[in-house]
Amino acid sequence: MSSLKKCCAFSAAVIMAASGTFSCSKKNNIKKAEKNIQDFVPITEINENSRNYYLIVKDIDDEYWKLLSKGAAMAGNELEVNIYMSGSSDETEIDQQIALAEKALKNEADGIIIAPDDAVRLSDCVTRIHEAGVPVVLADTIVNCHDYDVCFMTDNMIAGREAAKELIKEMHGNGVKADETAYVAIMSGAITVPTLNERVAGFCDYWSEHAPKNWKVMDDISKSNAYDDALSDVRNVLTKKKGIKGIFAVNYFTAAGSAAVMKENNMTDVSLVCFDFSDEISEIMRDSDYTVSALLQRTYDMGYLAVKSCDSICNGKTPEQKYVDTGIVILDPDTRNTPQVQEILSEY
Repeated sequence: MSSLKKCCAFSAAVIMAASGTFSCSKKNNIKKAEKNIQDFVPITEINENSRNYYLIVKDIDDEYWKLLSKGAAMAGNELEVNIYMSGSSDETEIDQQIALAEKALKNEADGIIIAPDDAVRLSDCVTRIHEAGVPVVLADTIVNCHDYDVCFMTDNMIAGREAAKELIKEMHGNGVKADETAYVAIMSGAITVPTLNERVAGFCDYWSEHAPKNWKVMDDISKSNAYDDALSDVRNVLTKKKGIKGIFAVNYFTAAGSAAVMKENNMTDVSLVCFDFSDEISEIMRDSDYTVSALLQRTYDMGYLAVKSCDSICNGKTPEQKYVDTGIVILDPDTRNTPQVQEILSEY
């Protein structure tokens, strides 16, 4: 089987797995998770007699989720409602999210906004919230059920295709010839996160249609769960495989890790296309010797719109759409100074 077919088969397998049925976590796992979670903290001014909305993110310390919460706080202050935020310690701690959701229900939340760590295991939890009569708004990631009110997120299949298109353009611009054998490494995050799997699937789909035949996606897709893991994984991939001319970094910390390793090894012959924006991406983009593009999600908008929608639902209004694609903007040397890009960068 060719490397590209393996890549596409991997993507299809994880997406199919995510659509299967799994039981919700056992109660003892939830009790154990409760001991390790950070309690909800207010991120807005607290107003007595105002509605209380609870925001649950995937990684409480990750800059991406801090940006989403910044948008949520802005909307909360505008509406004069109270927003309380917490999240799991990383994107694999699914039981922590379930424990937080149950705590929000116990606290009599007027609405819950959640960015699910796992599309399957959080679906039962979302259903329980919805059946309790509490509005559920999803941000960044969807779940494998229909018991939510609205979801604000990137269309990740489309975004993955855009990433492949951008990397092909970058590699051509960086001097890689169409008849030259070149390899592309995919650096992804936790396999339980459906958004990342969809990005990989979209990337492979576009690559199979448009990339030169001699440009091959590597068989193994690295799956890092944190920034330090990503640093190690990128170093391992780049030292073990010769001829790598492109990297697709699928989320925030794999992007930051890829940029850091490229800088420390002066890898100007490797093109990087990544999701989101970090200090490492900002630094490497300021050096014209490197070829880097970033797909910027409208993360701030996800948080802002989620709170606005949650309050609207509490006021008796039904969302016009069940799913809202908040879109992406590509940041590269040609677009850096455009109003769209500058608006998003100003939110970081």
